[in-house]
Amino acid sequence: MNISMKRMIAGAILALPFAVAALPTQQASASEMIANPHFHTQTSRPTIVASRHRVWVAGRWEHTPHGRRWVKGHYEYR
Repeated sequence: MNISMKRMIAGAILALPFAVAALPTQQASASEMIANPHFHTQTSRPTIVASRHRVWVAGRWEHTPHGRRWVKGHYEYR
């Protein structure tokens, strides 16, 4: 046996445990599936803001993928 044949056999022996672990052991059938219709039934409540007032947001430079862009100052409700 030459060296390349020994390498091939050694590679096959090392790959064998990974190949065995990758084989599926048992398929899930429809009779084994658990259907829970009440999963995630809790709905989130809307956040109630106590008071809404206008706040001035000053102008600023925004970074964009194409460079920088000036955003004018504006009012926001907070």
